[in-house]
Amino acid sequence: MSTKRAFILGAGFSKQAGLPLATELTTLILDKFREYELDEMLAWFDWLEKRINWLEKASSGTSVSINIEQVFDLAHFDAKALYMKQHRCSIGRSAGDTPWNDAESIETWLSYMEHDLGDIIWEEQKKAEGGLGNISRFSEHLKADDVILTFNYDTLMENSFSKLNTDWCYGFEQENSTGIQILKMHGSINWLVVPRNKYINFGYPMLFKKQDANRSESDWPSNEEEWDYVLIKVPDPYVGSRIENRALQSSEKPYLVGIGGLGRYKPLEKLPGMGEVWSNAMRFLRHAEEVYIVGFSLSPFDAMARLHLGGVMCNRYEKKDLPKMITLIDPRASKLKDNFLSVFGAETPMEIYEQEAQEVDWSSLLGG
Repeated sequence: MSTKRAFILGAGFSKQAGLPLATELTTLILDKFREYELDEMLAWFDWLEKRINWLEKASSGTSVSINIEQVFDLAHFDAKALYMKQHRCSIGRSAGDTPWNDAESIETWLSYMEHDLGDIIWEEQKKAEGGLGNISRFSEHLKADDVILTFNYDTLMENSFSKLNTDWCYGFEQENSTGIQILKMHGSINWLVVPRNKYINFGYPMLFKKQDANRSESDWPSNEEEWDYVLIKVPDPYVGSRIENRALQSSEKPYLVGIGGLGRYKPLEKLPGMGEVWSNAMRFLRHAEEVYIVGFSLSPFDAMARLHLGGVMCNRYEKKDLPKMITLIDPRASKLKDNFLSVFGAETPMEIYEQEAQEVDWSSLLGG
């Protein structure tokens, strides 16, 4: 394993090009609901926001901007409370305006949020392309054996490498590509999940197609297993149209844009190949000597990352093989430090840069 440097990128990294943070996504998604004139949903959200702010004020004394992951996470508890309220209702679930139907409304609104997420990210990425220079200031200093773990859905990193004529790939075995690996931990806006028997109609590059020793191609479908779907990469000129028309692409089931969604429990298992992405990421982190973390907070909504990154570092600690250095880059780095020490271990040296990504001198930090 030749990897010496691993880079973990979060929303704060793409922010330097103009993409929104999770708190800003909340406003953008709400704007979509205003377009739809979903007044009932907006009234519910206003009450949810008041409660979140009440809880945050009690602990910190100040109001906060609401993180869209937090909205999605906590909203499920409102739905659960309404489902339980149905126990005390004198009529059946479907008999008009019942607590059960109110809970179903919340679940529907959440599905709208996930649906709109793809549209919003693509709209914002198109605006952000003008800020690609800030991304390139970073990417031009990477080496062929560097590995990027990104929790962002956008493709600014990929576009930056392409403009620099730097070889890159997503790290899938079937991709049959070389170059700097970009491991998209939550999926990517330019990925599409399609039925196994339909992908050849697209003519798009294959990323992942599960092999099964007990099945042949003629066995499709196989009772909704992961074998039934494949992951393909949509070329840049067609990403927008695929996002806009995804609900019209199949009479049986809309094709999925390859992003993991919102909240603490992202259904990553629904994206073919994500097991390979996470396996590769953990494998590289077992050997990385330097880990650079840029604009990633490792918040409570990144519980899966905390657990599995922590497992890697636990094994490395037992082998007395911890990374030589963790470099944390974020305007709130001092406040976030404990998040990362709890995962990477207090014995691992850590450097802190309280800077936004666009302020970093990458040439000095990473070498010219």
